[in-house]
Amino acid sequence: MASQLRAFQDALAAARFDADVASGLADDLRAWRERLAPLGGEELEQVNGRVPQLPVRGHAMLPEIRMHTRDASRVAGHVTFGRWSMGGGMAVHGGVVSLVFDEVLGMLAAAQAQAITRTAFLHTDYRALTPIDVELEVEAWIERVEGRKITVRGEIRHGDVVCAEGDALFLRLRPEQGLGTRTT
Repeated sequence: MASQLRAFQDALAAARFDADVASGLADDLRAWRERLAPLGGEELEQVNGRVPQLPVRGHAMLPEIRMHTRDASRVAGHVTFGRWSMGGGMAVHGGVVSLVFDEVLGMLAAAQAQAITRTAFLHTDYRALTPIDVELEVEAWIERVEGRKITVRGEIRHGDVVCAEGDALFLRLRPEQGLGTRTT
């Protein structure tokens, strides 16, 4: 379902405007939203981002990231950004680049902590345009661990070109800050 939603978003972003088609799609989406509304549940019951066997846990907001290397000190994989992720000039929107860094660096921080982590800060340096519709390499590694603090770095590359670099600090959550707990 998440894969089809991503494909729909890419098709929507690439489409020329047609008022009749847009109106029909709005009606269809309203009907699907109404069909799903009774299935709403608590955070731990939801599908979005909670299906571990799917890429990015089935999170519909993220592009599909296919990991080929994963351990407690390094992760690496591939990502292809579609039209939904485009900012302009057939390049990925900078916010989507940061979103992918938050996911990949956070995935590694959680593996290192063997617990849930939360982003304390995320810094992204844009080195070259990040193209859409091509497979890119994404990689992250642990820089250091100090108690609950985990510093992680990563990059997104198109061949030999570094498109973006990211560095972040994640905090291992305390038990009272876990999933299903609303924090303020």
